[in-house]
Amino acid sequence: MRRWFLGFLLLANAVVAEEAVFSVAQAGWERRPQPGGEAGVVALEVRLQEGWHVNPPNPSDPYLIPTRVVLELPQGWEAGEPQFPQPKKVKLEVFEQAVELFEGSFWVRIPVKAPAGAGEVTLTGFLEAQACNNVSCLPPKKVAFSVPWGAMVSPPTADTAPSAPAGGEAAQGSVSARFAGASLLLQLFLVFLGGLALNLTPCVYPIIPVTVGFFLNQTGSSKRTALLASFYVLGMAVTYSSLGVVAALTGKLFGAALQSPWVTGGIVVVVLALAASMFGLWEIRIPSWVSGVAGARQGVVGSLVMGLVVGLVAAPCIGPFVLGLLAYVGQRQNVLLGFLLFFTLALGLGLPYLFLALSTRSLEKLPHSGAWMEGVRQLFGVLLVALAFYFARPLLPGALGDKLLASSLVLGGFYLAVIARPGYEIAAVDRFMRAVTLALVLAGAWLWPHPATTAGQELSWEKANAQVLQEAIAQGGPVIVDFYADWCLPCKELDEKTFSRPEVKAELASFRRLKVDLTQISQETEELRKAYGVAGVPTVLFFYQGREAQDLRLTGFEGPEEFLRRVRKLVPAGSPAS
Repeated sequence: MRRWFLGFLLLANAVVAEEAVFSVAQAGWERRPQPGGEAGVVALEVRLQEGWHVNPPNPSDPYLIPTRVVLELPQGWEAGEPQFPQPKKVKLEVFEQAVELFEGSFWVRIPVKAPAGAGEVTLTGFLEAQACNNVSCLPPKKVAFSVPWGAMVSPPTADTAPSAPAGGEAAQGSVSARFAGASLLLQLFLVFLGGLALNLTPCVYPIIPVTVGFFLNQTGSSKRTALLASFYVLGMAVTYSSLGVVAALTGKLFGAALQSPWVTGGIVVVVLALAASMFGLWEIRIPSWVSGVAGARQGVVGSLVMGLVVGLVAAPCIGPFVLGLLAYVGQRQNVLLGFLLFFTLALGLGLPYLFLALSTRSLEKLPHSGAWMEGVRQLFGVLLVALAFYFARPLLPGALGDKLLASSLVLGGFYLAVIARPGYEIAAVDRFMRAVTLALVLAGAWLWPHPATTAGQELSWEKANAQVLQEAIAQGGPVIVDFYADWCLPCKELDEKTFSRPEVKAELASFRRLKVDLTQISQETEELRKAYGVAGVPTVLFFYQGREAQDLRLTGFEGPEEFLRRVRKLVPAGSPAS
């Protein structure tokens, strides 16, 4: 473990050496161009570490290297001269007179014209500057940036430091900006805390029974269990960070691997196999060729492989912090830095499961563990079967997946109470198992899909496409657009706990309500996702008077009270739409 830690520090130092003291913290459209018509404006925020500065585009001393911004445009597109703010005059030790320079952060705007018939494109470019402090200068360096069509930014109107926006896409930019101005060690610390915070979201629920089920099958000392748990978390981190870096650098939907039937089906098979081992139908063993290579360390390899699979389960874990990290890594286009940040985030996400694994193995040391541990194993076998049906829902037609999920809990409760009756010879264990089986039956009955008994009882949504969405926005009234996916647990929670509340329904009654299904991404939904800069699900957008209220954009789950406060900020009280 000590060797790993030293290696991690060496990797961090390598990234520090690679990092420049200035960066492009945000890059996007302040205003999109109209093809063949009005020009748009690309805006980018440049941030420098404290104590460093760069020169203006026309420095006062001929020996100083100017700062320049270059956009690489498709054929037919045109860009005007970059517009820099007024530089500061600062007295430096190496000059007799005060010189003009930029320090802290500043914005650069570039007017851009699109030709008639131009489609949605991602522009690329670079910032070239020489960073200096009070006594020395670094070699000039280029920093690449990209401007996706859906990336909108809100630079300040005056040459002042940018204020921190409230939420949504602006909040993502705020996260990016804070990261750009922080040291790498501080970035890693903040990212680790962000990973820990993800454990407060519903996206982690499916990981719990898988973790407990896997480590109930492990044998050995506490020291060996700790080693296996470490490799389990390491596997989670590798998968999660790989998906994060790919999503950030390519602009694809984070967690979109779960839209593949092969990936989803593979997870279902692994979970069902784990459930079968809980019932004693077979013993989990890795393939003989792997054990031949790994020798006595086959348990380590098995834990690592299981962690890699569980990393896919964690992929839907998303929120403003993760989206901000995606935007930051996407703008930096630094694979090493991106992997390091997402790996640290995943370690924070996985840390509680290290302790969960250790506590699972410690159950065997409790009194009468032999009798009631069999009950615990079979209980988690039932939960894992239900979890397999949960993951299989996108592959099944209609409400069949929900019905199978509910039925598995009811039948599992019946099996534990009537057929298996584990630990019934011990009164305390028998009472506990009866209470658990009753809870399973009630949970299954509650989860059974019930059709609405009264017309208009459910909040209705329209299926959105580009034309429907544009027409709704053009009408000028309040519009809500929900980007969701069937494999996204926070999306389900948003539907069941927030959108279903009577007060929320009443507040949204005057809204045009649209949903964009990203379960299986088509060319049309992918274009919509990119056009509106949606990096993960759930993402909820609000429009009023033909414009998006970017500070109200919602990512992740939000309870009904907070959601109502968000909605009421969109339409002022007393307006025609309220």
